[in-house]
This record gives sequence, structure tokens and C-alpha cells, in this order.
Amino acid sequence: MTIAAHHARYYREIFALPGVLAEPFLMLGHQDTYGRMPPDMDFPDLPQLLAARGVSQVTTLDPFDPRADARYDLNEPVPDYEAERYAVVLDIGCLEHVFDTRRCLENCLRMAQVGGVYVLHTTVAGYVGHGLHVFNPEALTEALRLNGFEILYEKYCARDGRPLGGPKDARDALIWLVGKKTRHIDEFVVPQQGRWEREYAEGGAESTSAAEQPASVALKRRAKKYLRTVAGPAIRAAGYLERKLAD
Repeated sequence: MTIAAHHARYYREIFALPGVLAEPFLMLGHQDTYGRMPPDMDFPDLPQLLAARGVSQVTTLDPFDPRADARYDLNEPVPDYEAERYAVVLDIGCLEHVFDTRRCLENCLRMAQVGGVYVLHTTVAGYVGHGLHVFNPEALTEALRLNGFEILYEKYCARDGRPLGGPKDARDALIWLVGKKTRHIDEFVVPQQGRWEREYAEGGAESTSAAEQPASVALKRRAKKYLRTVAGPAIRAAGYLERKLAD
């Protein structure tokens, strides 16, 4: 796992956020640096980079790396004594490699202290064969919000670090996400995909007959069905009809 030089700008911005350079600090995977780092970040690995910024209580969690302090499999619940133990939980490229992402994410959110932060950097488009998953950003941001985290930072970039407006703006895209924990987590809340809630609220249930629907609603529903099933991926990718229907 690496802190890449072409992502230095995002680390600078995230480290400048309140509460990110705090102790104790949990790092998922030992993060070495890679590439020609700028002078203020030119250290062999993240623990030394953090130490230069006054953060020395750094714990590494990894089930395979012999340098790790903790050897948990994040597909399983972590021990109870890890709950709310860390001021910062940092996941740079771990989540997409864990099969049970729900359990992994819950583990991370539970290990953060109330008032502490969770930092996530993961894949949201492309990256075929890189890990086990590529995520819809909505699932990540909603999981944080539903479980008492305030979103402090959300940005996207391409593989080479180029800033993006969103995950659809490049073949391979990454998200940078920082959330602040505002309360204890009792029962972990799983997000639902908002697309379906919005669609049914907009157009009514599928079982409603065409005669019972306003003409404009029925037309929109038929057009959306055509767009999904007939028009083909080229038109859908362009997004033209979707934007028109949203007007």
C-alpha cells in the first residue's frame, strides 16, 4: 500500500482538516510513499511523515504484513476493546480488497472515537482487476451519514491525481472522503440505493395503472423504461435523455 506522489495535494488538504493529525492514529495497511514526493512529504512511509507532524502514536492493522501491530481480518468483527479507541482511522486503499465491505466499513466506523475522523480513499470507477469491489459513492457517503458521521471532505480524482467533478469523468476514478464521528453507533444502519426511492416518489408505484397516473408521469415512466431497456448504452452514457427527463 502506498502514499503516491501524484496524490500529494489531497493529503495536504486532508491533513489540514481539524482532527486529522491526532492521536492515537490507526492506519489500515503499512503505507509506504511512492514516487517523487514534495520536500515536505519526502519520507519513506506514512508513520515517519506523521511523526514529522507531531503524530507518533500510530498503529498499523494488516492481517498479512509482518510490520503490522494488529493482525485482524476485517471480514470479521474486531475485538470489543478496539471500539472508539482511535482519534483517526485511515483507510488508503483497503476497503476495495475486503470481500465483506459492510463488515469492514462498520469495523472502521466503530473504531473511531466520537469526535474523531475516518479517512477513506477507494475506487469508484474502473480499476478492473485491482480489488474485489468498485463502489457507488452514494453507498459510502450515506453509510457515514446514517451512522452519525458528518462529511468534512469529499473529492474525486483520476488515477494520475487529476481532479474530477465525479466518478463518471474518467475511466478510473477514486474518491477521497473524510467524516467526523458525532455520536456513538448502536445498531449499524445499512444504506439503501436512493435511486429507487427517488424514482418511485417521482412516478408512483409500478403497480399503479396508466389510467391512474397523470399523463406527464406516465410518459416519463415509459420513456425511462425505453431508455433502460432499448436505447442502448451509447445514449445512456451520453446522459442526454436522463437530463431531459430530470428537467
